[in-house]
Amino acid sequence: MNTMAIRIARGLVWFVYAWVVVTMVLLFLAFVLQLFGANPEAGFVEWVYRSVERAMAPFRGIFEAVEITDRSVLDVSLLFAMVVYMFVALGLNTAVDWISRRLHQAEISDRHRADMQAQVAASAAPIGAARILQLTAPSGASLSAVLTPHSWGTGITLDGAGLDLGRAYTAWFEAARGGRVEAATFRPESDGTVTVAVNSPVVLADSVRFGLAQSPGPGDPAATDLLTANLR
Repeated sequence: MNTMAIRIARGLVWFVYAWVVVTMVLLFLAFVLQLFGANPEAGFVEWVYRSVERAMAPFRGIFEAVEITDRSVLDVSLLFAMVVYMFVALGLNTAVDWISRRLHQAEISDRHRADMQAQVAASAAPIGAARILQLTAPSGASLSAVLTPHSWGTGITLDGAGLDLGRAYTAWFEAARGGRVEAATFRPESDGTVTVAVNSPVVLADSVRFGLAQSPGPGDPAATDLLTANLR
């Protein structure tokens, strides 16, 4: 159940609860007015009696009214109705408390979800300008690389063409202190093109070179660098 639905449910229960409480007050007034023999033609007394008619409809005739004097009446049905409405009010009060707790929990969950989404958005947002590299090899292979710095590392988008279908390719970073870190490994499509979007934990600011190496071919002793670019 979402927060809005819980709010609506609580509002409805509150409305019924308030109506029951007002009805209890009017029943009590009607009981006291009859007990003390109030003049039924007085405006206030007439209004009170008229107001409880609908609420008393299910209870009329359950008990006989007891006439204490010629004007004073002990209406036991009114007393019984007050007891019933009191139990209804207690139940509604418990329902309001329960729904309020559910609403509080839902609001906490919504705040937590909003905080998590904000953290995810913050982590996904770039923390610097992207580096765009256009690399071309003598063989005719070309590669467009977009390197975007983030708080968690670097986002890499590669678009290449003219690649050898029989080779595997590895994109790499070279750190300022030396040593390479692989960022992505892929094979080109049947037409020699490739489109790759990956994330790497490598910090772009700590890297001095970016390149693309191809796997060994027939007669090649080891992988060779096909494309390289300096980042500083």
